Amino acid sequence: MRTTRAGTISPDDRKVHVTQTVSTIFQFRAIDWGMESCELHVALPPVDRPTTLALYRLNATVPVDISTLSFNVRPPRVAKLGNIVPGQHSLDWHRKLSCAMDDVLVFELGCSEDEPSGRCDIEWWQTHNMTAPGQYFITLYEIC
Repeated sequence: MRTTRAGTISPDDRKVHVTQTVSTIFQFRAIDWGMESCELHVALPPVDRPTTLALYRLNATVPVDISTLSFNVRPPRVAKLGNIVPGQHSLDWHRKLSCAMDDVLVFELGCSEDEPSGRCDIEWWQTHNMTAPGQYFITLYEIC
């Protein structure tokens, strides 16, 4: 992570890790004027053992400070967007959301409460140069 005059730049490669005790938080800022509709994509690589993940929207209006982020100080969950079940094939889960210019969109990917203890353990690297699988990203749309 480095800070420039244009803002904070995250590393190109990011580790995504989810277990019963570890979740991954990711955030975006909607910066395009007139693009009030966003579509969140979570593209997952194939996994050997299916597991059920839960995706939550977190209550944040400013970017989360990752230098102080922990489970105890993370923004509260405001909505469960759904369960995601990766399996033997790549998966592209997506959901449309409303987003105004300068909105901060923060999400948490964790194990579903329905997942038996000890069965939820998934990790992958999101690389900047790859498009899928193993990516999470936002697509902005203009409302016509």
